Amino acid sequence: MKKILGLSVIVIVGFVVASCFGPVVRPIADFTWCPDGENSVLDYHFFSHSTTIPGHYIIRFDWQFDDGTSIDDYYRDVVHRFAEEGTYFVTLVVTDDRGVSGTVSKNAHVTPAAFIRTWNLTLGFPVQVMGEVANRSAYILPTVTLKAKFYDADGLRLTDGTVVINDLEPGERAAFTVKAQEHSSRIFYATVAVESFTVDCPEIFQLVPMRSDASDL
Repeated sequence: MKKILGLSVIVIVGFVVASCFGPVVRPIADFTWCPDGENSVLDYHFFSHSTTIPGHYIIRFDWQFDDGTSIDDYYRDVVHRFAEEGTYFVTLVVTDDRGVSGTVSKNAHVTPAAFIRTWNLTLGFPVQVMGEVANRSAYILPTVTLKAKFYDADGLRLTDGTVVINDLEPGERAAFTVKAQEHSSRIFYATVAVESFTVDCPEIFQLVPMRSDASDL
């Protein structure tokens, strides 16, 4: 009887200890991203959707990009500028107020959302560049600003010209014409590029630091 009672006590104690000191539940790290062309055509928003156990909150977000850069701070949403197009391995490590971390890695395909497919220069009057721009992203581009630069035969820039394309749907193509602001018979060649674009991203981008009273993460 004493042995049975002793064994029961051991089982109960073991259960209590296991309940108090069981496996550590790590935060669940997760993120999404979308392009941002307001300052650079290769800027991207990254949004953390990471969560941790009830009663605790995430205090640090360590973003690691395989172009050799990283962002490590208290902000769950960040903007990163890539130097060139390509597929990048992006890792997010989140740490909660218990000091416990969770990690997730994803491949992010980086390319300008607005892309000039074709264009040509027409000399005479007016001098203009005509072409076609396409939306290569999965989001609506409310505005796409195109800028042409016009040069003489020696490479001296003589004048510019801009045009804005509105509401470009995913996969949609649109014809454009950019006229030189100032006419000159010396114009010999031109360049045209996407200067900027805006994105109808479903995420709400706000650089808000984590607060000690945060309970919804």
